[in-house]
Amino acid sequence: MKLKLIIITILLSALYFTCAKDEVQANGTGVANFSLKEITEVENATTALGINIGIDAYNHAAGTISVSVTGGEYGTDFETSAGSASFDLEVDANSLLETFSIQPVDDDLIEDNKTLTITLTDATGGIELGENLTISFTILDNDDPLVALVGFESDSGSIQENDASSTTINMPFDQESTNGGIITIEATGDAVYGTDYTVEGQTSATMTINVPAGATTASINVQPIDNSEYAVDKNIIFTITDVSGGLAIGTTPETTITIVNDDEAPNPTIDFNASNPVTIDEGAGTVTLNFDISGTTTADATIEITASGTATVGDDYSFNGDTTSPYNLMIPAGSSSASLDLVIIDDTTFEGDEAFTLDMTNASGGLNLGSTLIQYNTTIVENDPDPSAYSYVETFESNDGSNTYLNDVLGFQNIILPTQDISNKQIDLITNSGSFSDVNDVTATSDNGLNLFYNSNQVAADFGLIDNVVVTPVQTGRGTIDISVDVSYAFKNQNSGEATIYWSQTYDGSGTFNESDWTVLGSETVASMDGEGYGNNTYKRETFTVNATGDFYIAMRVTQTIDFDFYRTRWRFDNVKAIAQ
Repeated sequence: MKLKLIIITILLSALYFTCAKDEVQANGTGVANFSLKEITEVENATTALGINIGIDAYNHAAGTISVSVTGGEYGTDFETSAGSASFDLEVDANSLLETFSIQPVDDDLIEDNKTLTITLTDATGGIELGENLTISFTILDNDDPLVALVGFESDSGSIQENDASSTTINMPFDQESTNGGIITIEATGDAVYGTDYTVEGQTSATMTINVPAGATTASINVQPIDNSEYAVDKNIIFTITDVSGGLAIGTTPETTITIVNDDEAPNPTIDFNASNPVTIDEGAGTVTLNFDISGTTTADATIEITASGTATVGDDYSFNGDTTSPYNLMIPAGSSSASLDLVIIDDTTFEGDEAFTLDMTNASGGLNLGSTLIQYNTTIVENDPDPSAYSYVETFESNDGSNTYLNDVLGFQNIILPTQDISNKQIDLITNSGSFSDVNDVTATSDNGLNLFYNSNQVAADFGLIDNVVVTPVQTGRGTIDISVDVSYAFKNQNSGEATIYWSQTYDGSGTFNESDWTVLGSETVASMDGEGYGNNTYKRETFTVNATGDFYIAMRVTQTIDFDFYRTRWRFDNVKAIAQ
């Protein structure tokens, strides 16, 4: 247990001093997470168990983290350094680590093991909670019998292929095991049992180790198998998969042992260049990956490259236009370097960041695979907006007064329907100080918005039908979307018009309004408005909710027959919003 705390403290200290090289700021947000998901301690532990809360960024302000321990009784089963089961930790600005301790309360009762849940319940100030918010803390009863935690001494190691003697891999216990038991270990990795290595007393990659009563340690002895064939370094991954009797799995249940090749390569070797980018923007276009070759090839060579990961060949990238995986990279004789062009596919669909791995899985001809870097890992960084966080708000307050600003800058379309016979009358963008609504408070005012005004002055020659539409730019939100538009009218006794608000997922942006493409969200007349939104600077905020499965548009339409009785009209629209819930 002490070894575990030392390792964690060293790692976090290294991270802290690395970050400290940069200028310290405190204007960001740090995300707090536990670094472990499960811990186990015996009831009679003499030292409190330190619990570390990692914070992912140093440039955060001060804050607090709230912690709660449930599943046991405070003072009877456990105690904390804070003096209670629920407490707040003060986090200093720029801190990368916050700690507290917990210790089981030892008693003389023979009872079942007890599992506590330690939870990060809240954060304030410059701290927010991440995803790893709970630790399962198992207290092992020590009264009868003693249960030992089993784990590897180290999580990694290496052996030489030509080692004449075996290498011992130790599994020290945290205490004596009263009854002993059985440890089951599974060996995986690209090193093959019986071909690349053996383990004394075992016959396969599934191993069992009998632990006698009173034991304080266990071990396995690994013997590499030497051959004269060049091969890349190979890994054995030993994992403790099960224990029985007076044993429990500890905090280091896995170790990776590398068998280091000792044979000379018959040809120059090839590795990925270490300077290849670890992240690639989705809009980067073509990115060149470079390879290191240890000499000059004397024969043509073929390198097989296999792709894997959440970013997929053909959908997210290609090998210079080729979407085959494995991909064969041809390297001619006389080469001392090589490269491969990755073509990154820039789509318009939000997918989030996507990672992929390229493994050099085989080499033939005049090259051999290297031992330094035959795997390349990178992430394509998303450049499309997240539709689940979509927020479109058009207040029109940026209006510069030009006649084309609505269409050319804001991206709206004006459509005069064929039925309209009053020429050149459409919904326009205007400035009229204090006559439009405020985006945050519909009862307050702003200066710019959409306006349709017409007055025939009861002249018969100017009678006819007004019927035109204004359409927003394409909206890319997905899921549940709240749509709102502020609406106002004037000339109560001479205005017989109707203002209709639509949305459409089938309209193609062509500028042709087919009513069958559109769904009515709501419509208003003078009668239905009933005085709300009447006048120069009062508005009614129309609100709707839709479920968007693709791109969509919002449209506002005004229709009115102009005659002797209803000879004039005015409708205004402002603050068009489409916001994902």
